[in-house]
Amino acid sequence: MATDDIDNTLIMRDISILTVMFMVLTGCTHNLSLKITDMGAMADSEFDNALIINAAIDSCNRSGGGTVVIPAGRYVSGTIYLKAGVELRLEKDAELIACRDIDSYGHYVTDKDMSRYDTGVGTANQNCASDTIWSQALVIAYRSDGASITGNGRIDGGSISNPLGEEGMRGPHTVLVAETAGFTMSGISIDNSSNYAVLGYELTDCKFNGLRITGGWDGIHIRGGESVNVSECDFSTGDDCMAGGYWHDMVIDRCRFNSSCNGLRMIMPSENVLVSGCTFVGPGRSPHRTTSDKGGDMLHAMIFEPGGWGDAPGTLSGICVKNCVADSVLSPFCMTLQDDNHCTDVTIDAYRATNCRMALSVKSWGCATTDKVTISNSAFSFIGIPEPGLGRKIASMPFDRWPCFPSYGAYFRNVADVVLDDVTFSTIGPDDRDDIYTDNVSRLKR
Repeated sequence: MATDDIDNTLIMRDISILTVMFMVLTGCTHNLSLKITDMGAMADSEFDNALIINAAIDSCNRSGGGTVVIPAGRYVSGTIYLKAGVELRLEKDAELIACRDIDSYGHYVTDKDMSRYDTGVGTANQNCASDTIWSQALVIAYRSDGASITGNGRIDGGSISNPLGEEGMRGPHTVLVAETAGFTMSGISIDNSSNYAVLGYELTDCKFNGLRITGGWDGIHIRGGESVNVSECDFSTGDDCMAGGYWHDMVIDRCRFNSSCNGLRMIMPSENVLVSGCTFVGPGRSPHRTTSDKGGDMLHAMIFEPGGWGDAPGTLSGICVKNCVADSVLSPFCMTLQDDNHCTDVTIDAYRATNCRMALSVKSWGCATTDKVTISNSAFSFIGIPEPGLGRKIASMPFDRWPCFPSYGAYFRNVADVVLDDVTFSTIGPDDRDDIYTDNVSRLKR
């Protein structure tokens, strides 16, 4: 585009913005609907549309709410600040493209101490909310109650590398939502995230529905969530599909998980977490960005490991898995407690897993305990390890030297009560290990 054309577009943009602002200030509008192209946004160019999109959002916010429409076309942008009561709608064939200039990105700024949610000591930038590089994002919704991102469009994170970011390579998150209630995100595709596709801090009554997340690192990573629903999302990520913790009343329903890392990874204590009707299928289709693997074996379908990134004391309770399916994963379910954790109950019902490489496990290696594990109406099939005498060999070794579990199907350690009702464990190939191995289990009923 010629310079004169750009200048004319900017003049028209400024006129449009001033007109809208006049309407807002004089009370001539309510519940605005603004199309960004009517305000001077330019599609299919390298023009940074952030200023225009943010002006439209501000206008809707000042009017008490409204919709900012991104029509069909490819729109480059730096950081967009979504405000309370504003819907950002990407119409069919609309694409929001991350600007390549790393200086175009703002970051999450808060007056709260969020350190309880942050881990990763020893990484390049500490992986924490207070770090101005870690908390950069393409879209930031901060204390934006009732805001939403909807439509059938696509957001492209650009796979931007920042040498100052975590691991010397990670760029901005695609969407960062923080300290927000009633946020909704639905229907959107997110590709090529430069860090997490969606990062949340302290979310309440939020919904993520029908998202398609491909590539990047974590898909949806929530650090602190109360009554959050994630449903019918399709993940094909380079790192964990979902991760985080300090969840309360979390529902993960009818999602499809494919990863070159873990499906669901909880790294902080949580209460009342329901995983229902979900599918976990490996191997990973998207490359693991950190290791540059071209995709590969999927790790755990679900792993609950508070303290996996740093100290995370507290209790796990109400962990429930129902009507799920897994295939070609490392383990169908893994829980590992630290000494400052306690788990009250784990319930697994109607779970079918095939071609697993490692036993299901609920355990701690220290003194932490789990009160009760109940598994019912489930079947787990494992590949098996054809090594004669493997079970006895492992059982005679210190557990910190175990190459794998002494059982092929399930392993329980420091659990008071284990109940297995209509549960089968089988192997595809030869394996002379027992199906179940227990250590410091008060009662095993099967």
